[in-house]
Amino acid sequence: MAKMLNFPVQVSFPELIRPAKRTPTETLYLSNIDDQSGLRNHIPFVHFYPPSTAMQGRGEDPAVLIKQALSKVLVHYYPVAGRLRHADNGKLVVECNGEGVIFREANAEVKLGELREVKGGLRPPFPEWGNLLVDDVWGSNLITDSPLLRLQVTRLACGGFVLAYTFNHCICDAYGAYLFMQALSEFCRDPTIDSPSSLPSWGREILKPRSPTTVSYPHPEYDTTHTPTETFTEAHFKHLAQTSVFLSRADISLLKNQFPSNKVPTFDVVAACLWRARTRTLLGPSSTTRLLFPIDTRARYKPSLLKGYYGSAVVFPCAIKQAAKLVEKPLPYAASLISAVKKGVSGDEYRASVLDFIEANGRRGFCSEGAFVVSDMTRLGFTNVDFGWGKAVYGGPARAGTGLVPGMVTSLITHKNEDGVEGVLALVSLPAESLDKFHKEIRKEVEVDFVVPSQLISAL
Repeated sequence: MAKMLNFPVQVSFPELIRPAKRTPTETLYLSNIDDQSGLRNHIPFVHFYPPSTAMQGRGEDPAVLIKQALSKVLVHYYPVAGRLRHADNGKLVVECNGEGVIFREANAEVKLGELREVKGGLRPPFPEWGNLLVDDVWGSNLITDSPLLRLQVTRLACGGFVLAYTFNHCICDAYGAYLFMQALSEFCRDPTIDSPSSLPSWGREILKPRSPTTVSYPHPEYDTTHTPTETFTEAHFKHLAQTSVFLSRADISLLKNQFPSNKVPTFDVVAACLWRARTRTLLGPSSTTRLLFPIDTRARYKPSLLKGYYGSAVVFPCAIKQAAKLVEKPLPYAASLISAVKKGVSGDEYRASVLDFIEANGRRGFCSEGAFVVSDMTRLGFTNVDFGWGKAVYGGPARAGTGLVPGMVTSLITHKNEDGVEGVLALVSLPAESLDKFHKEIRKEVEVDFVVPSQLISAL
């Protein structure tokens, strides 16, 4: 496993990087999506870059370059340099005070080629991850009165480097993190520019609840039965084992061969496969199992969010089924549950209903009993973010174990393995004793060799 590769990493003391210019001092509104309990956590990302002859020839140091660019990009993304504070009725707000973000530089005595040779290739879990991002934050710790971004640049022995960072989820979602990194990369490639090509937009007021509130949809994704009292510590998350599942395009084709039509969306197929395998691995037949899947509402619902909007803009529709029924019926049945939920939340009213539900019921967490979240990041081009060293060899979420409940969230990204085979990579965390069973269940899903007749699908 990747964890068997050990190497020393010398990490500097943290620095606070502030905006390069004076920025507005104000308090900004967070939407009900931003500051809901289920998103009061942190999302870690990582990019691995190979050495660049051109950049080394100019004597460019990635840590120095990114550190200088960071202060410039914070002028435009100045709320990121602020702090979250508690306001009335359990809400959070952003105090824009320019206090800054955490930056570290480090040196690792390992080459990128060595990292790529570990079993499974360059994909999570990464060796020495705790040293590549010393300030990784797990669960709901350090949400308020704390830096909203923690970033580390680690130089590799070959001349490449690792960029690792974690964002407070209340300030942005995955797409927002991608926009920030794109802007940061532009200041690295051309330090003379005054602003990024795409300016950020705050615009959280667009997502204010209505008065009076109108909850027009059921929202089984939220827990309304009780107020959660358990707060999971870093130890709870780290007690689970990290793994990743690679499904090649050929694997996905085999999964789709089980459907009467090959036009089924790839996400529905992959999510259904993971949902069934995880349910078989962890839940008893009488359990209730839930699949939550974030949907980006930026352009999907009206009113459309502003171009450059980097706040959390996702809603979490939920499919529910008894575990026995989910796993006894064929894969297309699970995918049909996902498809039905998607169709049911396609109207503009759904996002408004979510905002009003949170306003009316308070900031409750997601319903965690038997719940599994599959977050689709396959359309986000983290590997394409170029700081002057070209494309990343790997770019995207750094580990599983995001969210407030250990093991609940899985992320999907596009991935090319070390043999050049393309597909989808799922980042998963599970009890260590369940890993072998889970991977076997995935292969059983892929290797099923039959097509479900369309008349059977309609009967399901």
